[in-house]
Amino acid sequence: MDIALSPSQLELQRRFRDWLGPALDTHGPAPRDEAAAFAHEAAWERRLHDGGWSGLAWPEAYGGRGMGIIEHYLVMEALGAAGAPEGINNIGRELVGPVILAAGTEEQKQRFIPNIVSCVEIWCQGFSEPGAGSDLASVSTRAARTDDGWRISGQKVWTSYAQYSQWCILLARTDAQAPRHKGLTLFLVPMDAAGLECRPIRQITGKQTFCEVFLNDVPVPDSFRLGPVNEGWQVANRVLAFERGTTRLYRQARFARELREIRRLLGPRADSLLLGRLHARLEILRAHNLRIVSRVAAGLPIGPEASLQKLSWSELHIDMMRDAQEMAGPAFLADDAWKPYRHAYLQAQAETIYAGSTEVQLSIIADRLLELPRSKRGGGK
Repeated sequence: MDIALSPSQLELQRRFRDWLGPALDTHGPAPRDEAAAFAHEAAWERRLHDGGWSGLAWPEAYGGRGMGIIEHYLVMEALGAAGAPEGINNIGRELVGPVILAAGTEEQKQRFIPNIVSCVEIWCQGFSEPGAGSDLASVSTRAARTDDGWRISGQKVWTSYAQYSQWCILLARTDAQAPRHKGLTLFLVPMDAAGLECRPIRQITGKQTFCEVFLNDVPVPDSFRLGPVNEGWQVANRVLAFERGTTRLYRQARFARELREIRRLLGPRADSLLLGRLHARLEILRAHNLRIVSRVAAGLPIGPEASLQKLSWSELHIDMMRDAQEMAGPAFLADDAWKPYRHAYLQAQAETIYAGSTEVQLSIIADRLLELPRSKRGGGK
């Protein structure tokens, strides 16, 4: 793993930090209204684009900056350290864009990548279903062939920001007779398509950032199919690997910022040993991050080790919020100063579920990394 920065990368890091402070000061805090807050975050992403800080690692031919992946991660880490918005189009930026660049047609790259870079089009992810959450092999949404493309019917759930999105990367079953991991295909579905209905879900946080999406014979042209027919499982796993293994330099830096603020709020109630353990885990998480960055920079695929990353950051964040609550006592629930962390406590519960639950990550680690023997069904050995 080589993590030494070149002089040009150090210069980019300095220039971005110089740009970031004044930009955040003038952007201002997010509004309370949820729709207005979404528009506020989308405006921030467009401001990053206008400043030349979006699509750093993507080809210039598609609206990117033509730099390396290291530059992208340097910007993401600086955003997290400054407490800047993570971005409302992270599905498009971190998942859809890389997969289209890797598996899409030239026409798809020309059509979609520039609008992801500029945040003109927002994306959501249609993978989970009522009967297929972390186990995507159980997807039952069907796509049937027609003369001019496909007709998709089924239901998706926990689809983040679907009500504000223009496009959805969607996994559907195209061969009902094939084995569970076969017969799946990825599609790029416009959210305003006929027969598509989106219903927001109110969460424990009081927000409605998740949605149910119903598809009733939705027409999709074959030009919006991503990758080969019936090979969507392989393409979908690329998406999940990006989701589990990338962008976490942002979160590690943001969590470190949160931990410093928690220490400040606790004052004499702080447990130095507990905070020290959390800090050590943050440093381990950063080392995991840098290992993934090094692999990507070397042109290597993100493999099952991405599950270590997903497990590390999601379990760490929930432990941070639980420990903060214990140390703060009643003030955690009563004082306005703790309000952001009350919300973070609730949000952290979901973080151990989405992008593959903790149990799924442990199974992947046991099976694909440690190569442990599988136990027989029914409790046998």
